[in-house]
Amino acid sequence: MENNQIELGDGDDSSGSLSYHDISDHEDDSSELSEDEQVNNIDDIPVPEEDNAEGENLVGDHLYLGAMEEVRGRTLLDEDSIVEMPVVVQDGLICVPGQILPLTISHPHIIAMMRQVIEGNHIFGILSFRPFEPHINNAKYKIGATAEIYEYGEEAEGFESGFGFRIKARIRQRIKVIQARRQIDGIIIARVQILPEMEVSDSLYCCRSYSIDKHRLSPATSSNISIASLLSKKRIYDLQYKIPYSIWPSWVHRSYDLQFVAQRVLLELRTSIFVDVGSGSIVPRNPIDLSYWVIQNLPLDDDLRLQLLSINNPNQRLRAELSVLQRCEFLCCRECDYAVARQTDVFAMSKEGPQGVYVNPFGHVHETVTVHRVDGLSVTTPPSTEFSWFPGYAWSIVECSYCHSHMGWLFTANDRHLQPASFWGLCRRSLKPRLKANDESEFVVVV
Repeated sequence: MENNQIELGDGDDSSGSLSYHDISDHEDDSSELSEDEQVNNIDDIPVPEEDNAEGENLVGDHLYLGAMEEVRGRTLLDEDSIVEMPVVVQDGLICVPGQILPLTISHPHIIAMMRQVIEGNHIFGILSFRPFEPHINNAKYKIGATAEIYEYGEEAEGFESGFGFRIKARIRQRIKVIQARRQIDGIIIARVQILPEMEVSDSLYCCRSYSIDKHRLSPATSSNISIASLLSKKRIYDLQYKIPYSIWPSWVHRSYDLQFVAQRVLLELRTSIFVDVGSGSIVPRNPIDLSYWVIQNLPLDDDLRLQLLSINNPNQRLRAELSVLQRCEFLCCRECDYAVARQTDVFAMSKEGPQGVYVNPFGHVHETVTVHRVDGLSVTTPPSTEFSWFPGYAWSIVECSYCHSHMGWLFTANDRHLQPASFWGLCRRSLKPRLKANDESEFVVVV
């Protein structure tokens, strides 16, 4: 049954380094924040109203896949546990927890494997690399994710391309491949570790005064006390009574305050990057979910994405993302480096955010970033509504005007009442971000 087997040791981790944002660049204490930035809880941060909520929901539901059958139940595997599962390789697709993954499958053995998964715990692994390639001794290339099937459909008729078995899966947890083997039928079975979320404990806990513990607020003395109010009082208390007893300045403690770092990321998203990100239902408020949402919606190159996903601490992950957010200016053609769009032109056409995963009838998966305006792109085909990912819109293929590489699609509305009337969907694999020079210190990522 086992033709190939390989042990994946840790090897030399040459994943490079990431810059961690220094919170002191923003403030030493809350008094230096502008009135608009002084927020006590991430739920207090306003987000613009969405213009086309119904359209966004339709896009996120991937209705172009046709009628499908729902799979009930949910499975979460224990963190740090070692399990075996079948895995699917999607070259160039680095999945992030929280993403929706649509797939069309035509290979009989993979279809049979998916049917077994549906009858079992609905979980399979998704990798961006082939686990028998030598370069995966680098630790970051061992990172993958679990995918949980929640809808599936049998082979559909009426498509010239032979539209095959279809599934929708939600990416759940990060995994690290330990060992892999290939069965006679070609299916890859991997032994993987479920990567944990390692949160840092309260850095000011040792500065507490035990003598006044009995005078602290009890958990729910009144139904009128909100979580935001309690968090606000806690931060004021920490600033006035705990930090003076610490040997470290306040900005050091803020750097390890998960809620505070999440606030900084949300403010950066609101003010400088995804201006039209949509309603609060699009941007997660939970810091861990937010850290994955940023990875999912930034058009990062594969190496940087894998480095961020290899970080087990959500605080470190958010700080590294904050540094990237503040340095990212333009989206460029990967082949010729021509700047085709600004980061501020990115907007959300899906309830998942500005970037989504879509599949065509041939099974090719594309990560697509939606933008309002582009420069240096040419339309090469007439509009077509066949298998359109965005209901009510026709698509045309676009390429770079300078190197003629495929860049994505122009979507134009068939109904004059639809907004926007047109927009561009750019392939993440065809883009690379142009980052401003970084003057911050570099720290090696600890995984």
